[in-house]
Amino acid sequence: MRQDINTLLDSISKTESDKLLESWGYNLAAEYFETLSHATLDTHQPILELATGTGRMSVVLTRLGYDVITGDVSTEDRKKAEMRITKEYLHKVKFLTIDMESLLFENGSFSSVISMDTFHHLEHPEVCLKELIRVHSGKNSLVIGDFNETGFAELQKVHRILYGNDHPRGNLSMDKLKPLLETQYHEVKEIHTQLNVTLIASAKKKK
Repeated sequence: MRQDINTLLDSISKTESDKLLESWGYNLAAEYFETLSHATLDTHQPILELATGTGRMSVVLTRLGYDVITGDVSTEDRKKAEMRITKEYLHKVKFLTIDMESLLFENGSFSSVISMDTFHHLEHPEVCLKELIRVHSGKNSLVIGDFNETGFAELQKVHRILYGNDHPRGNLSMDKLKPLLETQYHEVKEIHTQLNVTLIASAKKKK
């Protein structure tokens, strides 16, 4: 299994931030593979993945064989995402321009929903959380993760070196988000990796 994961990791195009993190002993794509091994995802319909950013999560999902609908409020990084995913896998991804505060999908549209390392960018994370829960059918997993203290510290270093600016930290940590999820789901697992803490919610409560 480890050999298979390494083969998949080798197929991913690396950005400058990926290379810098790897030089310090970190690999976010590998962490995503590890995290997703704890989730139940749908192989029969696309997974909703928000927000696209530079495509870190979408690229991992495509390597695992999933079809993906991914969206972001901005198209600024879409070319970077396409390069990271690579041409061979782009047919598995549908890109949308989308506002996480007002998703254009009906209630329960997706059985699998993922939002990784996104919430620290959001101006109104509680509103976005409600929208993710609304469009999640509850059949499979809702996966929400963000950087832990080590992750934020390392990404701050990346941003200072590559971009000369500060990396945002957001105002809704996973510690604060977890009880909000627990009001809506019977089970919320907490997964820890080097740079992230991830919540995997399942068994959505009926209203």
